[in-house]
Amino acid sequence: MELIDGKEWIAVRKSNLKYYDEVELYYRNPAGRIVLYKPAGMRFTDQALESKPFLGSLYIRPEDKLRALREAQRGFSTDLANRAITSDPEQLALLKRDLTIIVDETLAEPRSGGLQVLPGIVTDIVDAYSDQPTVIKQLARISHTDYTTAIHSINVMALTVGYSYYTNRPVDETRSLGLSALLHDVGKVEVDPAVLTAPRRLTDSEFAEMARHPQTGAEILGEYNGGFTVAREATLHHHLKLDGSGYPAGFEGTISEAGRIIAIIDAYEALTNDDRPYRSAMRPLAALKLLKEDTDAGKYDRQVFSQFVYSLTDFAGGRSGGASSGARIDRPEIDEITGTVDS
Repeated sequence: MELIDGKEWIAVRKSNLKYYDEVELYYRNPAGRIVLYKPAGMRFTDQALESKPFLGSLYIRPEDKLRALREAQRGFSTDLANRAITSDPEQLALLKRDLTIIVDETLAEPRSGGLQVLPGIVTDIVDAYSDQPTVIKQLARISHTDYTTAIHSINVMALTVGYSYYTNRPVDETRSLGLSALLHDVGKVEVDPAVLTAPRRLTDSEFAEMARHPQTGAEILGEYNGGFTVAREATLHHHLKLDGSGYPAGFEGTISEAGRIIAIIDAYEALTNDDRPYRSAMRPLAALKLLKEDTDAGKYDRQVFSQFVYSLTDFAGGRSGGASSGARIDRPEIDEITGTVDS
């Protein structure tokens, strides 16, 4: 939020303006005062509006944020329905761009109630691609030069939905797991941005701050009065290991199924897509071999790991792809990694 003339305002992304039909938009005039730019009910593409000069940043009132996010969700859903649901890379890239904008704005202030729009978005995506299970995974393969928490969360969501399709889970469960994946890192909003983007290994104190994000995320989701029960468990559990390692330290209890699933998929996506100055992104095969070592050491659920590896296989082509590298893994290599031969 920005404090302008003694009042808080939220700057909105230009790419979202097309959705804000029923939201008032404001701008800062040359005198520095915030004044009305567009009333509610006027489309941003109306000729009368287009005749106005664009005057820099546009703002909404904080109390309109949830309404604006709901407008964006409805607009996204309409765009999704109108697009040809195919594997066309350009269409998928546009879909991911629009989705990233909405998720980024939603995760920016999760305690404001905005997370309420995300279940509808996940439902729309799952329903749109329910008869094309390989297409949803392609969302995770569309790379971005600006790798953010929102993009990572969308990639994990796409891979998790692909996993759910592969394991023949009911639609409601697929939606729930997809939503859990999309929200698993929501607690990072309260981690110092300098720690999140540090171009080096974290210090002990910085790592301790980072390690609090599962608990913070669970606390945030708990504020929604049970609306995110499965996602809350997955968020709290996704950095816990079956051998008792991981964090939050001192956890006692059973790691949820959603937590065990997202732990593996989160680690795989981070290994294959998160280039950092001290660690380059790994090729998919190398990442899976590393995760197999941790699985054999008792850190991850063996069955979930095996199912996830096979879920990466494109049903028609029998080959697997990484999140961003475009690399492919042959089916015999997957059989070798899992230690089984699926006939």
